[in-house]
Formats: sequence, structure tokens, C-alpha cells
Amino acid sequence: MTVRSRAARLALAAAVAATAALTVAAPAHADGVTLTDSADATASLSDIRKVTVRHTAARVTFRVGFTDLRRTSEAGPSGVQLYVDTNGARKGPEYVLGSGLQSGTDYQLARVRGWGGAVGNPMSCAHRVRLDFAADELRGWIARRCLGAPAQVRMAIRMTDNFDGSHPVTDWLKGPRKWTRWLAT
Repeated sequence: MTVRSRAARLALAAAVAATAALTVAAPAHADGVTLTDSADATASLSDIRKVTVRHTAARVTFRVGFTDLRRTSEAGPSGVQLYVDTNGARKGPEYVLGSGLQSGTDYQLARVRGWGGAVGNPMSCAHRVRLDFAADELRGWIARRCLGAPAQVRMAIRMTDNFDGSHPVTDWLKGPRKWTRWLAT
């Protein structure tokens, strides 16, 4: 074997090894949960029915399914709050993501103390919410860096329908202030 052919074989072997290393899938690091909610807010078209939350290495993603999500509503405005708990030693959530449930509404992520209102200005870190009216879903994500890159998170979700301001309809996933299980990355 000549020096040239030996070098060519070594280069080919190195290229094959590098290609094999790149095609091996990276391990999946995500924990998730899907929960269904009974039809317990039937006075609202925005009754929460199904929620999926995933905690990945980069994001906390969520999908919230409703009975009948509409672009416009003559039944009055409705909105949703997704509470995020990152520290089990503290009472209540540390963050809240609020969004309207009709076309043209906005959303914002804020810090919160306990179950009280937002503390400080809305956060400007990476997060997104989209309404899918054909699928009756709100979908979105929050970058883990926004939340301080926690090892685990859990969520509580509340919908409020203000068709009749004197009697708003409120629907919590699984009951008032009930959490999903803790989700690790």
C-alpha cells in the first residue's frame, strides 16, 4: 500500500465516522403532560377542554384546547392566564402569561407574586402565543431563559369569560389553582 492510498483510506474513514456522528439523533430531553378537562364551564364558548404542556431544553411549550374558539364574539370578551411555577418552595406562581381569546388581542408575560397581579413591566424575553380558530386552540411557548432556566416547571390555567360582567364565567384546568405535575427538562 502506498502512502497516498493509505492517506486516502484514513481520510475516507474519518469522513465516514464524522458523518455517522452527525446522523445519530441527539437524546430527547423533554417532559410533558396532556390533561383533559370536563365541560364544566358550559356557559362559555371558551370552556377549557384539553391542555398539553412540554418542558424541553429550550422552551416550555403549551397547547390549550377550547370548546369553540371564535375570531369574534358577540358573547363578550374572554381571556386566559397561564400561571408558571418554577419554585415549589414559594407559594404560588412566579410568572403569568395572559392572552385574549379573540382575533386581534394581544398577550404578555409578566412576573407575579403568589396568585396576585403582575409585578413590574411586561417581560420582553422570547415568548409567543398564537390562536388557531380552526383547531379551537391557543398554542405557544416561553423560552426557558425567560423563566431563569428552571430544572422543573408546572402550570395552572384559568379562562375568564366576561359576557356578563356581573357574572363572569371562570374555568380552571382541573379546578381552582390546581397545577399540572412538575415537568423536568
